[in-house]
Amino acid sequence: MAAASTAAVASPACAAPAENPKLIELADALPAVAEAYHTAYRAYEEMHERHKAATPLAPDEMTDIGIGCPRTTSQPGEVEMNATLGYLYRKGEKFPRRIVRNSWQVRCEIDDYRRIKRQAKKTGDVAEYLRAEETIVGLKAQLAEIEAYEEAYRAARAAAHDDHERLYPIREQALHALADHISALMAEPDWTMEGLMIKAEALIVWNHLDRKEKIYGHLLGADWHASIAKSILHHAEAGAA
Repeated sequence: MAAASTAAVASPACAAPAENPKLIELADALPAVAEAYHTAYRAYEEMHERHKAATPLAPDEMTDIGIGCPRTTSQPGEVEMNATLGYLYRKGEKFPRRIVRNSWQVRCEIDDYRRIKRQAKKTGDVAEYLRAEETIVGLKAQLAEIEAYEEAYRAARAAAHDDHERLYPIREQALHALADHISALMAEPDWTMEGLMIKAEALIVWNHLDRKEKIYGHLLGADWHASIAKSILHHAEAGAA
């Protein structure tokens, strides 16, 4: 009788049900998929911050102090931007500056004063001639500084754009891979409470992403919370039975 009892306990009919092996396989692979996303995300963010810090500042002669948020405040000129095309906030200044002069405008001013200089020469107005000459010298110095800034800014923008084009697709592919992996995991039936916990932990992985991209799950048509709620109800009903 003892041997028969032992056999009965050990029989498959009495053994605890095993978890869905596909669900366990997906759960085991999830950390590596999540880490691949975080690695790609960190690489992109580090690049982004590096290019922001490397953005050259426009010379003071080109700018006016910002008086309010660019989104809500009307002010002459264009908002000073960093190389990644975000607003450039200078240390100690509450709002971004406005760029109110550029090389094209300075060249036009130089041309205007050259005409004044020629006219003064024709009329023999020495004082006017000398004032125009002095102004032209000052404007040429400004032009050289502004042109140097504009060239440096174009180079910074080009470098930031190239790095964005290289790293952004990698980050997005890693994000999509993570979302697809979690969707596949959620789609697998959970046979035990262990499977339910696996799904809950996968949802926590998604909710702890470095950036708020959780909308991607909805774009897939996935309703992961509903999936977990359905599993809870299933196991509750099974337990009650």
